[in-house]
Amino acid sequence: MPTTSSTVPASGELLATFRYGKGFLIFLLIFGAVMLAMAGFVLYLSTILPDAASEPVAVTTRSTGTVQFSSTAMLVYATSAFLALIGIGAFGVRAWHKKMRLSQYELYEHGIAETTQGNTTYLPYTEIEDVYLFSSGQAGFSGLITNLAYRRNASEPLRRVNEALKGFHDFQQRFRELYLKARQPVVLETLRAGGSVTFNCIDSAQVWRKRAAGNFLEIKTLPIMVSGDVLQVQGSSVPMSFLGSVDLSAWSEKVVIKDQAGNVVLSTVATGILSHDLFLSTLVLLKDGQTQEPSHAAPLTA
Repeated sequence: MPTTSSTVPASGELLATFRYGKGFLIFLLIFGAVMLAMAGFVLYLSTILPDAASEPVAVTTRSTGTVQFSSTAMLVYATSAFLALIGIGAFGVRAWHKKMRLSQYELYEHGIAETTQGNTTYLPYTEIEDVYLFSSGQAGFSGLITNLAYRRNASEPLRRVNEALKGFHDFQQRFRELYLKARQPVVLETLRAGGSVTFNCIDSAQVWRKRAAGNFLEIKTLPIMVSGDVLQVQGSSVPMSFLGSVDLSAWSEKVVIKDQAGNVVLSTVATGILSHDLFLSTLVLLKDGQTQEPSHAAPLTA
């Protein structure tokens, strides 16, 4: 289980603290209250309508055409109900966003601490197996990274950090750099000892489907096995000595790995590979025959 950051002296220097802003939540609160107040005021108007207001009335709009109401009072009631619905909807959206903005994050030299409602958990970068980068909201189909989720392994739920975090892009860049710097030596040590490392991958169809559906954290992964001399992808094995190009297209968001004969070994959306910075860096180091961590390791941009 994760331990509290206060009991982990090996966490290193505190580098940065990130919190969610409250401006949007305050706006939704005020907007919802104003809509409900307007609904009440419009409803009050129904009590002072003249007797002639009992006659049928028609309202014409460009979007809905002509809408008939049995009386002006019914029009007032419908308007009041519509405003009230907007106000209640604003409170519902606020409650949803507030639930996603409960945490704050501290980036340490050797790990990340998350504090939610007074409870702090600390997780060293070396113990994080999966880092999931994805787009959501209006940027869902643009490829722009607006969310970062991480977990120790597949037995734990993903911890999601979204773009509403103040300084999110600085946070995700720092996190990726610190994670790669800490995790890369662990992976290389495992490979030098003759072991293998498993990376999890989401196929491209699932990535695009989740951008449309929005259930980003419900993922089904496929394994990519990396050892010192073999790359195994969905049952196919390619010797590292026969591995050809590793291309990352910024325009299509795709990682395309080919062997020396030009055959495609792996082709998928870059962010569909969990911890893809580490995965690509490891392949490059293995392909180049390097056994030491590079002095200026930096994440490859998706």
